[in-house]
Formats: sequence, C-alpha cells, structure tokens
Amino acid sequence: MAKRILVVGTLDTKGMEVGFLKEQIEQGGHETVLMDIGILGQPLCQADITRQQVVRASGMDLQEAIVAGDRQRAVAIMIEGASRKARELYAAGELDGVIAVGGGTALFMGTAVMRALPIGVPKVVLSSMIAGDVSHFVDGKDITLMQSVADIVGLNQVTRDILIGAAGAICGMVEAGTSSASAKPMIAVTDFGITTPCARHAGQLLAEKGYETVVFHTVGSGGTAMEEFIGQDLFVGVLDLTTHEFIDLLAGGYYGGIGPERLETAGKKGIPQIVGPGGLDCIAVVHHSEVPARFQGRGIYYHDFRRGVRSSAEELAVAAQVMAERLNRAIGPVKVLLPLRGWSEADQEGGPLYDPQADRAFGEEMKKCLKPQIEVVEVDAHLNDPLYAETAVALLEEMIRRK
Repeated sequence: MAKRILVVGTLDTKGMEVGFLKEQIEQGGHETVLMDIGILGQPLCQADITRQQVVRASGMDLQEAIVAGDRQRAVAIMIEGASRKARELYAAGELDGVIAVGGGTALFMGTAVMRALPIGVPKVVLSSMIAGDVSHFVDGKDITLMQSVADIVGLNQVTRDILIGAAGAICGMVEAGTSSASAKPMIAVTDFGITTPCARHAGQLLAEKGYETVVFHTVGSGGTAMEEFIGQDLFVGVLDLTTHEFIDLLAGGYYGGIGPERLETAGKKGIPQIVGPGGLDCIAVVHHSEVPARFQGRGIYYHDFRRGVRSSAEELAVAAQVMAERLNRAIGPVKVLLPLRGWSEADQEGGPLYDPQADRAFGEEMKKCLKPQIEVVEVDAHLNDPLYAETAVALLEEMIRRK
C-alpha cells in the first residue's frame, strides 16, 4: 500500500535536486507531498504546498521581514508555517513520513518541522552539514541524519546516487511501519552508564510482574524524549531513578540540554512516579582537553571518552531545590527514593566520586523543599544494589494500584 511522504525543501535553490528526490520516492511506489520552504527566489519546480500557503499558515507577514532584510525572522516564519502544515497533514492521516534535503538550511529548517511531529513518524534529513555537533537539531526526536558528503548542488553521479539512497531510506522506513501495540502496561525507566545495573534490576522485576519497560538514557535528549512519551499517555508509571541531567544543567556539564518539561510531565498527568538521585554525583566532561579549571581538585572518574567530575554539596543543594520545585507541582503520586550508600558505580566506598557528605546535603535540601505530601524514602543500600530497585518497584506498584 502506497504511503504519503512529505518532501521539504527550498525550491528556489534546490528545486532540481528536490524534484529528483521526489521522482525517486514515487518510483519506489509511494506518493509525495512537496512543500516549498524557500524564501527569496522563484521555485524551480512545482510544489504541492507552496511557500505562500506556508506563510499563510504561519499567520505572519513574510514580505515585511524580507523588505526589512530580516532573514532570521523570515526563516522563523517559514518554520512556523511549515510545522503547522506538517501537523495538519499528520492529524488528517495524510502523512506517513518526512524527508528534507539540502545544506545548513535543510538541517535547520527541516529538523524544526520534524520536531513538530510525534516520535514514531519516520524522519530523514540529507545534508552536507551532518558531520558537526547536531544534537540541538535532533533534540529528543527520532530524526535520522544522512551525510550527503558532496554538497547537494546540481545533479551528477555522486549527488544522484546519494539522493537515490535517501529516497530508499525514507521509503524503507515508511514501509517498515511499527510493531503492534503491547498488551502489557508500560513503565518508563531512566539510566546512565554508571547506573545501568539499577535499571536492569528494576526492569527484570517489572517484567516478572507483567510490565514492559522502556529505558531512557539521561543524556539530555533521552530525558526530553521520555517526557514526550509520557505526554502521549504511553506509561502507567515512571521510575525516574537517574536524574543525572540536572547536575549537568546546573553545573555546566555536557548533558544538561533539557527543557522546562523535564521532571514535570508525569506530575501534570497524574502518573505515579518514583524519583531518585542516580548520577547526580557525576558532572559529565566529554571533551578530550583538560578538565575545566573550576573543577580542579575534585574527584574524577574515567569512563571512556567521558569523564565524570564529582559534584559538590553546594551544587547538589541547588539541584535539590530545582527538582523539588518541579515535583511540587505534581497532581499525581510522587515519592523520592534516596540510597544512602552511593548513587553510581563511581560513588561507592573507595570509588573516585565517593562523597557521602555531599550526598547527604542533597537529601537534606530535598526534604526541606518538598511539600509535605511528597514522601522521601531512604534505603540503606547503594543505588545499584538489588535492594534499591526492589524498593523502587514495590513502591511504584503500590502507587499504581492505588491510582
């Protein structure tokens, strides 16, 4: 059965190349909807959704921005309109996948349109700008990035082959579809490399009780993705035992790229959640250069290309305040579960990040800042000990039953 694929491109600069991509997708047996997000020149091929329609969907005045020479605003207008059109197509059941092609503009504008669509919709970007740090373009979405190697300028043996491959990629993704829905209730679980045993223990226990777990890697994008899934009502409970992203956010670590919704969606939905301090002992430093001067003198844990720097009592007190503020807004059941013997494989007696005094500062501040209805449960175990996971699962299951 033919699928409908949205093809996004600037038809004033990449019209010939986008047109070729459209033809390849159609030769693969699928329908296309070609959307023009060009701004200045005349389109070089016919669009199904013209730039004028895109602008009208934005509700803003593109010509005013062009006359003023304000390219930033013009691009924002096109992104807003294109995102709305994409959402409209999806809501109407007329979009099964999306692909964008070009250089930096395709990467910037195309991924913005894709981020407006739910996780699960196939998304491919073909660009010559993939080799750098593109994490902020992908954010928490399931966007597939394909390096074009040569710039997409003109049709030649190299660009034709690359475009044919990109067409094959999006066609294959929409043909693959999705797995059938699970009959088991699902639980969201968080982990980081140094807290993985905790997530595994919890997952095994939950599986024995008839649940299916989805584990999210708390590296910024993972926490963001989990919040979106929670917002789609996919989970009956959340074991957010690894909240590492908050210490990176507040202390300048590498994985602090989280949005304001982090640690809030389950609370707004009333979904039962257990929250732990996994990985808050570790400020991630990824670069191969020296550890920043502000971290000199602290314990350091060498993992792989990443290093973890010990968080201080003062930083953890601030993290507790920020996390408590978000948890206090929850309308559903919440418990905070504190392991008393360490929060990661590096934070245990004899480990490079072991600092029970700093850990206690977090717990004390959390108790002080949380509203009385939110219980803080202490477990005389390490976060990666089976006892901690067993306690977390038992508490969560009790909360789910009560709800």
